[in-house]
Amino acid sequence: MPLEVVSTDGRSFRYREYEIPEIGPRDVHVRVEFAAPKHGTELHSLMGNPHHRNRWDEKLRIYLPLPEPLPLTERPVGNMVVGSVTDVGPEVASLSPGDRVFGYGSIREEHQLPEDSWRLLGSLSETDAVCSDPAHVALVAVRDGNVRIGDAVAVFGMGAIGLMTVQIAARSGATNVIAVDPIESRRATARRLGADLAVDPSAEDAGLRIKRATDNHGVDVAIETSANAAALHEAIRAIRQCGTIVHVPYGPKDASTLHLDEEFHVNRPTIIGSQAVWRNPDRSYPLWDEERARVTAIDLFRRGMVTSKGIVTPMVGFRDAAQALTDGLAAPDRAIKIGVRFP
Repeated sequence: MPLEVVSTDGRSFRYREYEIPEIGPRDVHVRVEFAAPKHGTELHSLMGNPHHRNRWDEKLRIYLPLPEPLPLTERPVGNMVVGSVTDVGPEVASLSPGDRVFGYGSIREEHQLPEDSWRLLGSLSETDAVCSDPAHVALVAVRDGNVRIGDAVAVFGMGAIGLMTVQIAARSGATNVIAVDPIESRRATARRLGADLAVDPSAEDAGLRIKRATDNHGVDVAIETSANAAALHEAIRAIRQCGTIVHVPYGPKDASTLHLDEEFHVNRPTIIGSQAVWRNPDRSYPLWDEERARVTAIDLFRRGMVTSKGIVTPMVGFRDAAQALTDGLAAPDRAIKIGVRFP
């Protein structure tokens, strides 16, 4: 039987056998060739999130408490995969055996999903394909911030989403893009991808450094992608008076370093919660919807306007993936977005 990577707690990972059901009329069977996790989302999901403690009421759009927290269970790990079609159901019209495709899926040797779960790879590289999800999140965040020509933008957190945000902000016309991250290798990658300045918040006052780098005004838009309370606080300190904060991640869980009795109170920022999925309408709906944003993010790669170069690192073989995830998710200085190649 084929193997997949699973985890219970986000700290250790193992391989598990699984079964592929008989192919359905609109199913597409894919042999996986390349895959990648989504680091922050994986950890958030595996280590406990609001859905373990509460019940989401879709009608009220509010969390209601559960009688007791749900237990953490072993689950597959991974975000996107690239592979070759090996079989299709009799009603599949758009794909054929031999086609190379990509889509959402966990790190496993084979996937079988409905036809509309897959997109043709075409001219995309494998790394571009698995970065199309963080690019989609980044695109929506930049649009939520209404970044325009001439704006100064600070991006906090140089994971895959932050690095895509740096590129898309620059492509949107921002003339001063500042990257903030405590890890030197990530700051270096941000500079290679177009950041005008990279700030180490562990070595200097990030908010003050950004003010000084913008003629003491601050940035027009700060986009926070790290789920770190201190980063959100520095984003508030870094903006112009009445500037915009775009908050992308779930979290932070611990907000003890976020001080709403300081710059927040006197500088009056607008804080926007950016959420690209889960039935949240785009702020420009109906002109823009989730599918248009996804297709646009993919097209940015096809046009060479953004790149995954330097983001998917390290690259490991499937048999090394469990250990690489254990090491990489625990130590972000060792990885940005792990890429997994299959034999």
